[in-house]
Amino acid sequence: MTAPSAGEIERAVERAWEQLEAGAPGEVARPLRGLLARGVADPADRADLLHVIGLACQELGDREGMAAAWLETLRLDRQGRPARALSPADFERVVGDALDELPAVVLEHLRNVPLIADDRPSAEMVADGIDPRLLGLFHGVSMPDESTLGPGATGTIHLFARNIEAVSDDEAEVREQIRVTVLHETAHYFGFDEDALRRLGLD
Repeated sequence: MTAPSAGEIERAVERAWEQLEAGAPGEVARPLRGLLARGVADPADRADLLHVIGLACQELGDREGMAAAWLETLRLDRQGRPARALSPADFERVVGDALDELPAVVLEHLRNVPLIADDRPSAEMVADGIDPRLLGLFHGVSMPDESTLGPGATGTIHLFARNIEAVSDDEAEVREQIRVTVLHETAHYFGFDEDALRRLGLD
């Protein structure tokens, strides 16, 4: 059995994304698993195929299949760790610059919301259904819900540095993607959903 070429894998992944966007996740997993069965040697290619399989499983309500595909995606992505575009200290500075764009009244509300920068989501997060290639995550209680849940209820904003770097071509793009991700997750804390964020240009 001949291993699939890089071009064949790329076309299959593009087709799978089109099927997901068209609302046809049931058409995705079988052809991609067929490619994997033919022997995909490159870890990055394997990770790309498994990531999309996980998305299809998520849409189909197959949590076991999703977790298996995404945990392997996470493992392979960690294997192919590139050099950092920004040092941890520089990453933190860019996050601070992005927060400085927010009005003082917004920063006051965020005072008790931890902002954590990690390389990628943890295996525990992924097993719970978090996409291993997510750029950022607001987790917990949003501000509109705090009043009903009482004092002390809050959330956490996570930024995933290696995932942000993976979708950026150069340092300037990394900085812009950090900015957009910080603003995106901050908006989630304030109760905005994905449709509202798309309208604001923060998707």
